This record gives sequence, structure tokens and C-alpha cells, in this order.
Amino acid sequence: MNPTDPTDLGPTDVDPQDLDPVDLDPGLRAAIAAVAGLDRLLVASDFDGVLAPLVDDPSTSRAIPGTLEALDALSQLPGTTCAVVSGRDLETLLALTGLDGHERIAAVGSHGAQSTTDDTSTQALTPEQADQLAVLDAELSEVLARHPGVRIEHKPAGVVLHTRGLDPTVAEEATAEALVVGAEQRPAKVLRGKDVVEMSVVDANKGTALLELAAARGSQATVYLGDDVTDEQAFERLGPHDLTIKVGPGPTAARFRVTDATEVLEVLEQLLSARGGH
Repeated sequence: MNPTDPTDLGPTDVDPQDLDPVDLDPGLRAAIAAVAGLDRLLVASDFDGVLAPLVDDPSTSRAIPGTLEALDALSQLPGTTCAVVSGRDLETLLALTGLDGHERIAAVGSHGAQSTTDDTSTQALTPEQADQLAVLDAELSEVLARHPGVRIEHKPAGVVLHTRGLDPTVAEEATAEALVVGAEQRPAKVLRGKDVVEMSVVDANKGTALLELAAARGSQATVYLGDDVTDEQAFERLGPHDLTIKVGPGPTAARFRVTDATEVLEVLEQLLSARGGH
């Protein structure tokens, strides 16, 4: 794979010719124009549900054509830092995005616990953290055994229960049992997202990760797009000078909202056009 081509991942189900024209909210257009003129800007996005449509099988997730290309083009502009921030573990995120070896776009995995911008991906767990992770794994495996079809994802510092695509009753029962496990296994951090319950033995979140990256790069503002409950931690931590965009329905602390990945592409392309003009 060519590291300068983050979308060289084979065929996808979305053809750019099939995407309908998008007319963004005038307020969002104005906000894009405002941040585009800043000297130093951080542009970051969640992956699943934002750059890529949500799918039942997480291993088949792919960004829609144009989204990663727009981020790559933005990353080549002066004073512009770009990042993909995800709950996925870093190795999986790099594989799905094609960003492995890509020097311009940062990849932040495991809700900020791993990043290509520093050495957090190689930090070892303490013996206590490793023991707790083993307990979480064992208890969620029991939930899996009681509810066939539930999937377990293992991460370097956590374990995730997935219920997307299951019968709603089965999904609700498995989710409730997983939340009980999390409550009993403090100080493990529990994150409930769309059809997932994630438990981590390290304290990391997308909001902290974005603030640290923005500070390290001297960014004057951050543009962040997210769709899940875990992205609310970022929306809440970012300030009124930042441009926060919720993708899809649901309560949010974000300043603006778009419908889906098609509109995400329009946001990125408008930002690229406006910032390129400066």
C-alpha cells in the first residue's frame, strides 16, 4: 500500500457518482469560513459513522470516497494538522484507513490511549491493570456465551462488547449485563456507545486527546466531527472558538449537525476550498 494514498483499500460500496448534491446550513458555512482563515488549525474526525458509514461487521468498514482524500489535501496546507480519532485500536484503525506510514495525518486510537504522534501505543500496562483486563475479558466472555451473536473485541488496554445487527431484545440484555460487569469492576472506565459497551483499564478519552494534540501543534482552533456518545466528550471539552459537528441524530453538545457521511465530505471539501484560498 502506498502510504501517501490512505484510501487504497480495494472496492467500496459507494460510488462518488451516486452521492447527491449537499446544501449545508448557512451558519455552518459561515463557521467553516471563519476557522479557515486561522494560521494554525487542527482538523479531526471520528472514523465509524463519520468518514465511513456504520456497518454490521466492523471489519468491513471503509471510508466513503473523497473523505480521506480531503483530509490528506488539508494536511498539505500550511499550518494545518489533520487527525482521525477513533475508539478502534490503533493497529485496526491504521489498517482500515490506510494511514499506516502516512506522516501527515495523525491516527489516534482507543479513544486517545494510542497515537501515531507519540509513544503511547507502546506503553505497557501495570500488573494491576493487566489483571483487571483479564477479569473483564473473562466476564464479558461469559456474557457472550449467554447471548450467541454478541461479539467481543480485544484492545491493548480494554475489551468491547458489540451488539450491532442483533435482535433488539438480545442486544438490550447483553448490554445490561455488560454494564453490570463494568459497575462491579471499578476503576475500569466504561463507555457506552452505539451498539457497543467498551471497558478500558486506562483513563483516556477523545476530548483530552484532541486538546493535547491541539496544544502540541499550537492550533488556534479545532474542527471535530463525531457521531457517537464517546464523541460528546470531545464536543464538551472543546470551546466556543472551535467548530464541533455532530453527524446524525441524538442529543449533542456540538455547535452544528449534519446528516451523514455525504455531508461530512461536503464539510471537508468546503473547508479545503476556503482554507486553500487563504
